[in-house]
This record gives sequence, C-alpha cells and structure tokens, in this order.
Amino acid sequence: MSRHVVSRRDLKDIQGRVDALGIGSIPLDGMEVEENRDEKIYYVNGKPIIYFKDFMVPTLFFINGTKPATKWVTVDNGAVPHITNGANVFAQGISDMDRNVQKGDMVFIKNPEGIFIAVGISEMSGEEIMKNRKGEAIKTIHYPGDKIFRAYQEKSVK
Repeated sequence: MSRHVVSRRDLKDIQGRVDALGIGSIPLDGMEVEENRDEKIYYVNGKPIIYFKDFMVPTLFFINGTKPATKWVTVDNGAVPHITNGANVFAQGISDMDRNVQKGDMVFIKNPEGIFIAVGISEMSGEEIMKNRKGEAIKTIHYPGDKIFRAYQEKSVK
C-alpha cells in the first residue's frame, strides 16, 4: 500500500461528500491517503477517518469526534455486544432514533451512553422502524474490530 498527502482538489471533493452526509467537517491539514487496488483509507494524525471502496464510509474515529446530530440511532444495551461484533441491527433493539432517516440512508449507531459504535445502511425509514418495531432495520457496514480497526491497531502497536 502506498501512502501520501491528499491533494487540495481531493480534499475539496472529500469535504463535499462529508457535507452531503451532514456529519460535520474534517480537519484538512495533513490528511493522508493509503491506496490499495480499489480501496482507500484517509488518515488525519495517524487515525483512519474515512474508508472508501464502493462508497465513502466515515469511521468511528471520525463520527465520535464530530457527533452527528442527524441520521443517528440509539440501541439498547442488549444489542450493543452483537452490533460491535458486526451483527445487523434489528428494530427491537432500537430505543430511539432520528425519525427523518429514510430507507437507504447511512446511519450512525450509538449506545445508550452516546458513544457511536457502528455505521450502517437503513433498511427501512425511521418512521417504519419505530412504528413496526420488528425485523432487520439496519445493515451494519463498519464496527469495532472490522478490517479498518484491525489495520489501525496493527499499525499503532508497531
């Protein structure tokens, strides 16, 4: 994998994508990118903040730093260990959420203490989830211990 500083043009593109998600701004100075075939990981101060393969995924480092005010989902303590191991989120485990979430939206999943524990794609609208309270509601796409976290932990241990 090669790692290099991100160009100004690429920084502007990344910031536009982040703005579209409504999750806050990212520090632009000194951002680096590590590229490998069809995937990229963007770093700031050595921490991975964005993963990009088929689409952009802000990492838990990033969203815990910016604390998104929209497209959030709070799960109960019973769901937390399953989600942090990569399980999808079922409506029964959701205690509260942004009702404006639409099917297909990227959502940011947090525990009852407000710490973001995963990123996912909503399978239903927020209204449907809270009304029906059953079925798989969110497909988990990033969680602690996934490929991004393992790569970061391996590098920080060295």
